[in-house]
Amino acid sequence: MKRQKKSRLLAFFLSAGRSDDRGQISLMAGFGIAEQFSDLSDIPSCPEIPVMGYLGYDYKNQIEPSLESDLTQLVEFDALKFVSPERWVAIEKNGIISGDESLLFPRGNQNLNGGSLLNFCGNQNSGLEDSGDYDGNDRHESSLSKLAAKNSPQWQSQTPKDTYLENVERIKQHIVEGDFYEMNYCIAFTAKEEIDPYDAFMVLSRKAPAPFSVFLKDGDRYLLCASPERFFGKRGDLIFSQPIKGTRPRVFDSMSLELDEVRDCAVARELEISEKDRAENIMIVDLVRNDLSKVCQVGSVQVPECCAVYSFSHVHQLISTVEGRLKPEVGLKELMHATFPMGSMTGAPKISVMQHTNHLEGFARGIYSGTVGFVWKQNMDFNVVIRALQYDSQAKTLAYAVGGAITYDSVAEQEYQECLDKASAVLSIFETN
Repeated sequence: MKRQKKSRLLAFFLSAGRSDDRGQISLMAGFGIAEQFSDLSDIPSCPEIPVMGYLGYDYKNQIEPSLESDLTQLVEFDALKFVSPERWVAIEKNGIISGDESLLFPRGNQNLNGGSLLNFCGNQNSGLEDSGDYDGNDRHESSLSKLAAKNSPQWQSQTPKDTYLENVERIKQHIVEGDFYEMNYCIAFTAKEEIDPYDAFMVLSRKAPAPFSVFLKDGDRYLLCASPERFFGKRGDLIFSQPIKGTRPRVFDSMSLELDEVRDCAVARELEISEKDRAENIMIVDLVRNDLSKVCQVGSVQVPECCAVYSFSHVHQLISTVEGRLKPEVGLKELMHATFPMGSMTGAPKISVMQHTNHLEGFARGIYSGTVGFVWKQNMDFNVVIRALQYDSQAKTLAYAVGGAITYDSVAEQEYQECLDKASAVLSIFETN
């Protein structure tokens, strides 16, 4: 595994054992760069070897140049990077293994219960059991102890709370004036701290399992992402997006730290019937329907699921599904340019709201609010980069960002608390409990 860790680019995609009827893989990994693509139009439409990569949020500037700004990223990722890896492996949800199986199995041991790759990601999220010669729980506890032994990072807010509260009121005034009707407003935190990103991701994937989890190494830059949100997936000519809007924290007993099922169910139900949250979600559903209609066959765009409650380790989320049938001539570039950035991370209408976002947030989002994913055969899957920790191993800089939808009905204090609730999944890796 040491050789893989030294790869210039390394990517893991994990479903974390989460139920996802539309998901294809349990695990996919790629190491190194066999070929790199500088433009989305160069990526093959049906590659036998997966093409893996990411778009940073600031790729928006290539779609709409008027959005460009001179703001600084939290951690400097590229706006676009897609590669064919030198070595790769995938485990599909039906159990089929493709690619280089030696990345899964120790030499001479063709046993599904172990292996260098599964050992790296803690094995807990692959759906496979630990082998007798490898104790995943022990490794998890060891990694947790290493992280907890250090002082907790001393986070510095890029947006003080008072400024956040003032900006929410400014956003609401913009809404009154008709500049836009919903903004996803984000804040960020940074710290100087040295961590082992591999151990940190293993702890994150255990403590905050999420269906669109990603570990990405690009040179000295790392992304540790426990995303619950799919930007879009493609199966044949079927395209589907699953925007999230609406959040409530899970409820745990303060003494036992166990889930309080009665109160937790009540909170989930309150989210399900919340008029404000449903309105926020439906606004973005309408935006996604409009985006997909640009690239889908006439009359094929539908909403098979609207405002359903999904529960994750730290929060309940309100999720909708929008789908359609792609026009035959639509490739990845046309699809991205019609839909990116995702509406759940911008607000609506997109261009107007992003112009104002640049002035209010004070930092370039970079890979946060972007997407990481893969193209493989006739299929694609791309996440939304949220619930994510960024790390620069040279500068020893940690960073994370969080945000939420602001509408005219938003209460600034409640919105700030929602940001903290969302951040708890990432920050849980520095807790001993």
